Amino acid sequence: MIIPLFKTSYSIGKSLLRIEDIIDIAQSNKLKKVTLVEDNFYGFRSANSAFLHASIPMVYGVRIPVFQSESERSSKLIFFAKNNRGLNNLRNLYSKSKLSALEVLNISDLEDSEMEDLQIGVPFYDSYIFNNIFHFGLCELNLEKFDHFYMDEDNNHPFDFQIKERLKKLNIKTQKTKTIYYRNREDFEAFQMYKAVCARKQGRIPTYSKPNLNDFCSDDFCFESYLENNASI
Repeated sequence: MIIPLFKTSYSIGKSLLRIEDIIDIAQSNKLKKVTLVEDNFYGFRSANSAFLHASIPMVYGVRIPVFQSESERSSKLIFFAKNNRGLNNLRNLYSKSKLSALEVLNISDLEDSEMEDLQIGVPFYDSYIFNNIFHFGLCELNLEKFDHFYMDEDNNHPFDFQIKERLKKLNIKTQKTKTIYYRNREDFEAFQMYKAVCARKQGRIPTYSKPNLNDFCSDDFCFESYLENNASI
């Protein structure tokens, strides 16, 4: 089973999907629960209220930059709250990262009490494994004492094969996931424009000459693709 990972427009510049769009997708497709992966806590109250009203269980996760030591390039981990106490711990971790000098969590400094009722997801993209492959990094995160899992995705992206091969080489067991930023493939062009607008260079006259749409080469980050992939399993 593939776990769909939705991101809302509260993660500015990252998703076309509003909370109500995701609720409509969940209801139309009879999803038993919805997993949100955000880059901040801005939309939590709105999402929590909306999903409670719709009677749809919600799992909330936040992507936070981390490193093992300051000499290493930071990478991303997704921290998921297992329950209400986990939500409090997640909120504290997010605040801790934002208040640090580099806005990065040092994974070596995390205490067991901070990680109670939290689960770590190692993302398929932006993880330390991704950095080691594509940015010539040598970092490694020691996650053994934490509840964690590694993600595996199929998005018809040129990087997918290399990441999968590295995960196999490391003999890492993975969970199939699917990152979703928009509903259908036909929304990809609108998503490109949205990304360009959010990344435009500021000044007297905003310019779109350098949208910085790095690795923007797949239209599979959508729920339509999730349905196709899930049906093939």
